[in-house]
Amino acid sequence: MAKKNRTPSSQHQDHVAPTPVSWRHRLSVALLTGAVRHIGALLAGLAVAWWRHD
Repeated sequence: MAKKNRTPSSQHQDHVAPTPVSWRHRLSVALLTGAVRHIGALLAGLAVAWWRHD
């Protein structure tokens, strides 16, 4: 059996620049990340305080 030359169905583009992320998007991600970390730290602190209570 002879092998067929197959071409990929989608052409890969090497020099495509990613779309720039807006400063509003970066700010919202930073605020959300900070809030999640803060809430996680508070929950961990409450869990430790509850665990150690006598």
